[in-house]
Amino acid sequence: MRVINNWQLHHLNKLTKEEEEIFIKYFGQKMLLDPGPLVFTGTVEKDPTGKWEKGFHMKSSFIISIDRKKGLIQTLNTLYKVKQEGGDVIPDLGNKVLDIFY
Repeated sequence: MRVINNWQLHHLNKLTKEEEEIFIKYFGQKMLLDPGPLVFTGTVEKDPTGKWEKGFHMKSSFIISIDRKKGLIQTLNTLYKVKQEGGDVIPDLGNKVLDIFY
């Protein structure tokens, strides 16, 4: 399982009802909407898949669920183990986080 340290949520713009319906239809399941979609960023501590090296900064796909008690975030693509919420090098960027490419 990928382990991410010093993670930060990024709250994307609130969706209108029409946008929310399209968003849910496009992704085929209900995302965590708070009140808009969420992604997170953080520093890679461990990635057994080899996609990222330790110490790299990452950005997730859209979040499906967050379990802070267990330290787990489920996204469209991956289940992450997360540690130390709020310690990321960048603050909540909102939609501007979508401009970051890795």
